[in-house]
This record gives sequence, structure tokens and C-alpha cells, in this order.
Amino acid sequence: MVTRIRLAVVVALYLALVLVVPVRAGGWALITLDQLPGDVVAGEPLNIGFTVRQHGRTPVDGLTPTITASLPGSTEKVIAIASAEGKIGHYTATLTFPESGVWDWTISAFATMQMPPLTVVAGSGQNNAQASGLPQVASWSMLGIVGLAGCLAGIILAFRRKMPLAVPVLIAGLALSIFGFSSASKPVAYPQVQAASNISQSELGKQLFIVKGCTTCHFHQDINRSKDNTYVDVGPSLTNYASFSPEILQAWLKDPASVKPETQMPNLELSQDEIEVLVAFLTSK
Repeated sequence: MVTRIRLAVVVALYLALVLVVPVRAGGWALITLDQLPGDVVAGEPLNIGFTVRQHGRTPVDGLTPTITASLPGSTEKVIAIASAEGKIGHYTATLTFPESGVWDWTISAFATMQMPPLTVVAGSGQNNAQASGLPQVASWSMLGIVGLAGCLAGIILAFRRKMPLAVPVLIAGLALSIFGFSSASKPVAYPQVQAASNISQSELGKQLFIVKGCTTCHFHQDINRSKDNTYVDVGPSLTNYASFSPEILQAWLKDPASVKPETQMPNLELSQDEIEVLVAFLTSK
């Protein structure tokens, strides 16, 4: 009898945990970046701020979000733990990227949200270029030195009257030295990474649509949805808005409740520039 009571208590506690924990976790959440990162420079700190809203509406505190960035084709990875700052539900983190390239990155808070690729450009000192270029220049210089050594060996053989051997050694050494030193003197061409500020307005609008969390609740055919993200589609599809009034869209994005008082859409506090870019994206054909 006692065993049955203990078993019942254990089962009750287990069910309580199973039922209560998801309620606290909230099922899904909307992650909204404060702003789209601009030109990110390798070796320089980048501050990321974002807000987490439970079910897209209620700011959530008490979380420990993680930002993870990785560079495709390499083992480089950057991980930052975000901390609460400012209003309830708002978090910030600082990342420093070790090298230039197009980085993939995610924010994990409740669930993991894949952000648009982040373009990181080389610093003004061109540290990355120097690190990859110097070994190459040194290799060509070493080849030139080997060639000079061959020339010296050919001259020594000539003085010893071993002309049949001296001539080919001298010619080979001269050729190696000329090729090596001339190659070392050529400027090294480094791959250039396009700065984020150079992207088109259309691409900028697509990126804002993602980082502001719009894609969590609204489908758009031009947005490639990540299999790692959570999508609930509680709002209308925003694909066919080319003929929609830009003025109404601007008013809606600035203050959704002013256009539709019963709306569940939160006010994301978008700047006027962000609103104009999003309207341009939504009304593009």
C-alpha cells in the first residue's frame, strides 16, 4: 500500500513538471533585433541587442540567450551569452569575429532562430591578408635563395674546370632565382568581402523581415525559411501586397493597433527608415 502511495506521488510530481515547465517555457517566442547589423569588422566588438516576446506579445525576462556564429568551411566559431539590459525582455551580447567572411549565426532563446548571414570585412590593418600572404611570399623568396645557391655552386664547378656539370647547374640556379624573386615581388591578391552597406534595398528588406521577427508569424514567398526556426503563421501571408497602399502599410508597421485595434501584432518600435525599407520590400513585384 505504501509503495503504491509513493508511486502515485512520484507520478503526480512528474506530471506537474511536465505540465508546468512548458507553460513557463512558453512554447514559442518572437525574437526581434534592435537593428540590422551594418558593416561588421573582424577583430572589432559588435554589440547585438534584441527582445524576446512570449507568443509574440509578452516580453520575457529571466532567460540566458546564446548567440552562436560559425564560418562555413572553417572551424571558427564565436559564442556569446546575452544578459538582460534595459526593458523587460531585452538582452544584449557582444561578439568579436576573428576573421572576415560571411558568417552564419543564430540566437537561442526558447528556441533557436537562424539569422541572415552576417558579412564581416577585414580590418584596416589587413591582418587577415598579411597572415595568409606572408607565408606565400616567404616561399617564393626561399626558392630564389635556393636558385642563388645553385648559381654559386655552378661558379665553383666552373673554377674547378668541371664545365660539363657547371653549365647546367648555373643555368638551373639562375632560372630558379629569377622565377622565385620575381614571384615574391608580385602583389598578393586577396578575396574581397562585400560590405553589408552595399546590398540592395530589396535584400535589406528581406533581412529586416527576418531579424524583426516578421517571418515567425507571417509567410512570404521570397523568404527561405530555415528548418531550425519556429514558424506559427498566426498572421496573414504578406506575399501579395504589391498593390497595397504604402501609406496604410507604414501606419500599420508604425503602430499596428492604430490600424486594427483588436490586432495581436505587437508594436516593434520600428524606425522610419526601417518602415520604409520594409514597405518597399512588401510592395515590390
